[in-house]
Formats: sequence, structure tokens, C-alpha cells
Amino acid sequence: MIAGIAVGGLLGRVVMRISGFTAGPALVGVHTENGNRVGDITFAGTIGLVIFVGVGSGLFGGVVYAAVEPWVRRLRPWHGLAYGAMLLAAFGFTVLDPFNFDFTRFGVPALNAAMFAALFVIYGVAVAWLFDRVRVLRTGPSVAARAVDMLAWLALVPALAVIVLFLGGTAGIDQLAAVLIGAALLVPAIVRWRELPPAIGYACFAVVLVFGATRLVGGLPQLLAGF
Repeated sequence: MIAGIAVGGLLGRVVMRISGFTAGPALVGVHTENGNRVGDITFAGTIGLVIFVGVGSGLFGGVVYAAVEPWVRRLRPWHGLAYGAMLLAAFGFTVLDPFNFDFTRFGVPALNAAMFAALFVIYGVAVAWLFDRVRVLRTGPSVAARAVDMLAWLALVPALAVIVLFLGGTAGIDQLAAVLIGAALLVPAIVRWRELPPAIGYACFAVVLVFGATRLVGGLPQLLAGF
């Protein structure tokens, strides 16, 4: 949640501001696809972005990282960067949508796409670093360790709710993508639990990455050229 608020919420707000600034004064006051006015930076709008985008993406990304972390552990110290790249490949198409006219209408399309793509990578690095810090805090019998452990279990409840909503189609995910993503979260965990061949787990991740990357790359020319 901390990584989601910092990157998806606050840094995402900065990215939107840069996009609005590069659009020039002629588009000040024009409404974006989601109904916001270019140039308006309100406290309520920032809080809404932090809560609905930051917390939601943070919870979802945290659960995904918990499933992926044992498989990227061998890539240390670059595991966070690898996870961010995986997020971009698997889920980038949900944000870098060629049918979202905001990317081409406001600012420079290539810059907008690069900034929003960078958010995925930065989030991956942040959540991996925080994950390691939480793991250290949870060790030992101290009061702080028990408190962190309790908060982690409490956060799991809304995190699972976000997963259900995300896979239910609230983020532009169709049924095929939802099934593939759900399998990529569940099957590798079963593989480790039952000590099955690791190749099965890697194959699940590979399918989701190829599926997401294909949709992302396929939509980029249309996004950058302007819909």
C-alpha cells in the first residue's frame, strides 16, 4: 500500500501534471477521458487518486509480488527491477490503452507513454525494497514484529477483494486475461507447495508475460500515432 500510494498515487499525479503542462495553455480547462479538467489540481482529486489508484494498485501489486518473489529471488539485487518490468509486460496494456485519447490529445504521446510505463518499473523496485524491510520487521518475538504481522494479515482481506474486482473486469481485463492472470498467481504457489517441477511455475508466468506483452506492443503504434 505504501508503494502504491507513493508511486501510483503521488508520482502518478506528478506524471499527469507534466502531461498537462506539455499540452500547452490552449488545452487548459479541457476535460480528460475520466472527466477531470486539465489544469485543475484539487485536494479532493489528489486524495481520490491516492485512495482509488494508489491503494488499489498497491494492494494488487503486493499480492502479485508475494506470488512472484520466490521465483525472482535468484535475480537479486535486480529482483525489484525485474518485477517492475514483468508488471509492465503483463499489465501495461491496461494503462497504455490505444483507445484512451488522453495519451495523444494532451502533451507528447511518446513522453506520456514513457512516463506511465516508468511507473510500473518504479513501483516494482519500491515494492521489492519494502517487502524486504517488512520481512526483517516480522522476524523475532518483539511487539513490533507481532504488530507488523497482524497488519499484514489484515491487509490481505482488502487485497483479495481488489484481486477479485481486478480480475472481474473493472480494469479493462477480459475473461481470457483474467483466467491467465489468476492461473499465474495460483499455479506457481501450488508448484512450490507440492514441490512440483519448477518449470511448470515458470511456464505459467511466461504465458501471462507473452500474452500481456503482445497486447501492449500491438497497441503502442496506434497509441503513439494517435487514435
